[in-house]
Amino acid sequence: MRSNKYLNQKLFLIFFGFFFLLISQQVFADSVTEKTTASSEQKEISHQTNEALEIAFAGIERQRKTIKDYEERIANSGGTKKQILEAWLDKSWLKLLEQGVAYAETVDAKKNDDINNENYQQKAKKILGEQSEIANTVINRIHQRIKLPEQGSSAVEKAAAFSKIFVLLESIQRTVELQIKSLEIAKDFELDVTAQEQSLRKSLSNRAINISILLDSMMEDVVALSASAEVVPDDTELATKLNATKQLAQRLAVSLNSVLDMMADLGMDTSAYRELVLSNTGVITIDVLDVGVGSRLLTAWGKSLWNGVVENGPDIVFKIFLFILILYISKKLSKVAHSVVEKSFNKSNIHLSELLRRMIFSLTRNVIILLGALVALSQVGVSIGPLFAGLGIIGFIVGFALQDSLSNFASGLMILLYRPYDVGSLIEAAGVFGKVSHMSLVNTTVITFDNQTIIIPNNKIWGDVVKNVTAQATRRVDLVFGISYTDDIPKAEKILKEILDSNHKVLKDPEPIVRLHELADSSVNFVVRPWVATDDYWDVYWDVTRAVKMRFDSEEISIPFPQRDVHLYSHALA
Repeated sequence: MRSNKYLNQKLFLIFFGFFFLLISQQVFADSVTEKTTASSEQKEISHQTNEALEIAFAGIERQRKTIKDYEERIANSGGTKKQILEAWLDKSWLKLLEQGVAYAETVDAKKNDDINNENYQQKAKKILGEQSEIANTVINRIHQRIKLPEQGSSAVEKAAAFSKIFVLLESIQRTVELQIKSLEIAKDFELDVTAQEQSLRKSLSNRAINISILLDSMMEDVVALSASAEVVPDDTELATKLNATKQLAQRLAVSLNSVLDMMADLGMDTSAYRELVLSNTGVITIDVLDVGVGSRLLTAWGKSLWNGVVENGPDIVFKIFLFILILYISKKLSKVAHSVVEKSFNKSNIHLSELLRRMIFSLTRNVIILLGALVALSQVGVSIGPLFAGLGIIGFIVGFALQDSLSNFASGLMILLYRPYDVGSLIEAAGVFGKVSHMSLVNTTVITFDNQTIIIPNNKIWGDVVKNVTAQATRRVDLVFGISYTDDIPKAEKILKEILDSNHKVLKDPEPIVRLHELADSSVNFVVRPWVATDDYWDVYWDVTRAVKMRFDSEEISIPFPQRDVHLYSHALA
C-alpha cells in the first residue's frame, strides 16, 4: 500500500511537470510571435515612412527643375507671355517653400522612429537652410510687380489696380508664414537662424510701415470724399468713389493686421501700429473694420497685455497705482470745488433757482472727476481719441432711443432758464395743485395738500399753463360778507375795518379795501380785500372769517341766507 502511494505521487509530479512545460513553451512561443509581429509592423511603418520621404524629396527636386525651366522660358519671352510665366514662377517658388516645410516637419516628427534618420535629417537641414533665401527671392519678385495706381485714376481703375495688389500681398503673406514656420522647425534641428530672424523682422517692419503710410493716405481720401459727399449728396460718381475707397481701406487694414499678427508671433512690438489702425479706422469702424479684424485686434491686445505683465510687471503696477491715485485725488478735488462753489453762491447776492444751483454743483464735481479719469487713462497708455469717438456714437444711439426723455430734458432746461417756479413753490400745473418738493431736468415732484407725491414730466408742465401761487411776496385775500337789508350799513362797514386793523398779519401797505359791492337777492354784500404776506394767506382768511361771524353776532348784525317769500291770495268763489 505504501509503495503504491509513493508511486501515485511520483506519477502526479511527472504529469504536472510535463503539463507546466507545455504551457511555458506555448507562452514563450506566443511572446516571440508578438514581438516578431510588432517588429515586422514597425519595420513596415518605417519602410513606408522612408518611401514617403523619398517621394517627397523627389518632388522637391522636380519642383526645382520646374522653376529652372520657367526661368529659362522667361529669359526668352516677352509681353503678356512673360507676365504669365512670371506669375507661374512665383507660384512654383511658393510651392517649393510649402514642400520644404512639409518635408522638414515629417522628418522632425519621425526623428525618434527607426528610420534612416541621419540621412533624412541632413537633407532636412539643407532644405531649411535654403528656405529663407527662397522666401526672400519670392518676396522681392512680387514686390517688383506691385505698382500703385497713377494720380488722377478713376475709381474703377484704382479698384482694379488695388485688387491686383491685394492678391500679390496675400502671396507675400503666405510666403512669410512659411518662412516663419521654417525658422521654427530649424530651431528644433538646433540650427542657428539668428541672421534669418533679424532679416525677417526688418522686412516685416518695413512692410508694416509702408502699409501704414498707404492706409493713412487712404483714410485722408475717405475723409475728403465724405465731406464732398455731404455737400453734394446726389453725385453718384462721388458716392461710388467713396465706397470704393472705403473698401480699399478695409482691405488695407486687414492686410496690415495680418502683418502685425506675424510680427507679434516673432515677439515684436506692434502697439504703435495697432493704435494707428484704430485711430485711422475708428471713425468709420462699422464700414471699415469687420468682425475678423476686431477679433484679431483683441487677440493681439491680449497677447500684448500678457507679455507686458510678464516683462514689465513693476512698471504696470506703478501705472495702476498712479491711475488709482489720480482718481482718488480728482475725487477729493471735486469735493473741495463743490464746497468752494457752494460757499461762494451762499455769500453772493446772486439768486438762482434750486435746480440751477444743484446743476452747477453737480457739473463742477463731475467735470473734475471726468478730467481726472481722462488724465488717469492717459497715464496707463489708453488713447483718448477713439474713446471720444466711441462715446459720440453711443450718445447718438442713446439719444435716438430716448427721444421722450430728451424732450423732458429740453423742457427742464427751459424751466431752468425762465424759472416759472422753484423748490418750495406752491404751483398748479398739468392739473396738479401742490408744493414743489424736488426738481430735476427730467421731471418735477409735487406734494399735494393731502400728502400725495406726484411726479410730473417737465414737458407736460412746460406745455401747459403754470400757476405759481407763491411767486410773489404778498397776496390779496378776497372775502365777501353779506348783511341784511334792514341792518345798519355804516356800522357793518366800521366793524369790518376794525377786524382788519386788529389783525397784525394784515399789511398796512397796500391798504385793505372794505367796500359795499353788491345788492344781491337776499343780502347787501361787502367785499373785504386785505393784503398779507404769502405765507399768511390762509391764516388771515380763516381768522377774518371767524372774527366777522363772531362780531356780527355780538353786534346783532344778521348774515342772511337765501330765502324766498311766498304770497298766497284767496279769491271768493262765484
